[in-house]
Amino acid sequence: MGSVRPPLNFNLYSTMLSGWNRDLFKLAAAPYPLAVTLRVGLAVGVPLIGGLATGNVLAGVIAAACALLVTLADIGTTRAVRVGTMVAAGLAILAGGTVGTLLGGTTYADEALVLLSAFIAGWVSASHPGIAAVARFCAVATAVGAGMQFTDPGIALAALAGAFIAIISALLDWRLFGLPAQENLVDWRAGLRLALGGVGAGPRYAICYAMTACVALFVAESLGVSRPYWATVAVLVVMRREGIVSLQMIVRYMVGALAGILLAALIVRLVPVLPVIALIAVVCAASARLGLALNPALGFMGFTAFFMLAIDVALQGEAIHMHLLSTRLYDVVVGCVLALLGTLVATKWAGTGNAGLAVEAKTTRS
Repeated sequence: MGSVRPPLNFNLYSTMLSGWNRDLFKLAAAPYPLAVTLRVGLAVGVPLIGGLATGNVLAGVIAAACALLVTLADIGTTRAVRVGTMVAAGLAILAGGTVGTLLGGTTYADEALVLLSAFIAGWVSASHPGIAAVARFCAVATAVGAGMQFTDPGIALAALAGAFIAIISALLDWRLFGLPAQENLVDWRAGLRLALGGVGAGPRYAICYAMTACVALFVAESLGVSRPYWATVAVLVVMRREGIVSLQMIVRYMVGALAGILLAALIVRLVPVLPVIALIAVVCAASARLGLALNPALGFMGFTAFFMLAIDVALQGEAIHMHLLSTRLYDVVVGCVLALLGTLVATKWAGTGNAGLAVEAKTTRS
């Protein structure tokens, strides 16, 4: 008589998942923090500097941005799982950007795409961290693709090249410094079951998440700001399902994002030379991963500063104008405020911030 698999204890997995999320960006002892910093710098710097040197600025920016996001999707306990998650993230970014470019471009189309992609990301946000990261990055790419409307088909190849460089950098890092230990208490099969069922998040949170991202885009468009997708990206990155019990973490994300814009403004004012700004952008990207391990605000400051310097600077082809930085500050403020309000609404209506998540928040504060 064959053995019977016991039913999945979703409450137990929720508690274990909260600990996994809390320790997601924790780094091992030296020299691994230095290795991670060099690895991110290599993954981002090669395409960005290479694009500037060859005159393919837009392709270099897209490849560098994709490389950074794929690097942040380095999640798992084995090489195969980590590479698989990074490959999935790269393909999700490519798919999201392609769908946004092909189907977006008008007000209501953009909102519809953001609504759908954000709903999916919100639905799976309490599942396996790798699945949640892949879905969130796909939603971000969808919003950016809809907002920027890429016309060069070579951009898709640039995104794939960025993902490839990120994976090669990871393999080189693991070869030299070894694979860092991670306690992944939720395997992919269990995580997939959680994702399909929306366990831990549910339709109400997914609706709150999607509606907040959609409202951010609509408000920014209504106010006539340039590149309003920045407000949506802020919501997609900052808003979390943990609700009021993790309010401190959300505030850190907000502070880091706003500080990143101010840092970018200071850099541009002091060093108005595009190649030098690009090098500083690489440093910001390299520091983002290390910053996430120290404090979310530091990580998001480096993350935001990189995207400000890389995307807004490189797409101009010259030193960035200060009014663009002030506009981005305005966009991100709108997005962060809406993310905070959306989190509070989700806490009240969707019942996020359950006992398992409260354990995470309590541990994070201690």
